[in-house]
Amino acid sequence: MKTIKHPFKIIYISLLLSVLLLMASCEKNKDPLYAGTWEYKTKIYAGDLTFNTTRTLILTKNTYEEVYLIQLDNSTTISAILGTRGNLTVKGNKMTFNMNAVGECIKDTENKCTADVEWFDKGSPTYNDYIQYIRESYTAEFAADENYLWLVRDMNNDGDTEDAGEDIEYTRK
Repeated sequence: MKTIKHPFKIIYISLLLSVLLLMASCEKNKDPLYAGTWEYKTKIYAGDLTFNTTRTLILTKNTYEEVYLIQLDNSTTISAILGTRGNLTVKGNKMTFNMNAVGECIKDTENKCTADVEWFDKGSPTYNDYIQYIRESYTAEFAADENYLWLVRDMNNDGDTEDAGEDIEYTRK
């Protein structure tokens, strides 16, 4: 019968391999840097009026939801909300957004916008009304770190990313 001369060496190697495999498994399940809730605030000027806008973008590994809120400057009254949500595919530094619902504000008893969003699925009359103005699918370039998400996307299919809202640096919320 053969005797093992260094049993502690075998135990040590087994433990080390187990720890390395566990660490690799944890890294695999970790959310990518782009996943999370992001926000971008800016002002829009229309004649004598100034509007504050807030874009909130929620990204997971395979879905997105973006809500665009517009308020008159120095007012708590919400003028409008437009939302989109759907599936997200990521390859390298490219994200492909495939919309499957649009949203708009829910109105209160005085017919004013609330901060709540009502979602309309693909194929509904409201979705079909919006799809004339919004692309259902588009690809974006992105870069992300712990605090910022830079997203460049041609949202109106005019062949460039020079329009307002197509080159945005979001802050993690």
